[in-house]
Amino acid sequence: MLFLGVLIAAYAATWLVPRLRGRTTDQWRYAFAAGMTVFGLAHLLDPTPFIQHIPPWVPAREPLVFLSGLAEIALAAGLLTPQPHRRLAGLALAAYLVAVFPGNIYVAVAGVDVQGQPGGLYPWLRLPFQAVFIWLALWTTRRPQPAADQPDAYAQAIAPALRK
Repeated sequence: MLFLGVLIAAYAATWLVPRLRGRTTDQWRYAFAAGMTVFGLAHLLDPTPFIQHIPPWVPAREPLVFLSGLAEIALAAGLLTPQPHRRLAGLALAAYLVAVFPGNIYVAVAGVDVQGQPGGLYPWLRLPFQAVFIWLALWTTRRPQPAADQPDAYAQAIAPALRK
């Protein structure tokens, strides 16, 4: 739930900027990038809870947590890039979130006591939020829709690459 707290705090902190630009999707994208950065740094600074999400039979758990922290920071940076790279980062982030979901299932099913997290129903309550985060990665990086009176700038920018 740390991630959810960071996401909400970052959303509140970034509330004004997108309002000035008239794009609320950006607000969620900035908040999501902040959340992923904080979470990636947490992987690097205190890896123990993340190692506990990986079954003991998986080899090289510590290096995997380190690499996943770097991946989260890189994907967060990708959320801040212009299109079409932003969309690719969103797709990669969604795939990453799907890939780490089995670790959350393992914690819930096996009743793993994770450092710094409450037990009981908490691991089960976390599971549906993964779908929300996957949706958020896709929604905040979706292809922008052109205004009715403007040409599709995204399609115009990518069309030359598709013709090759």
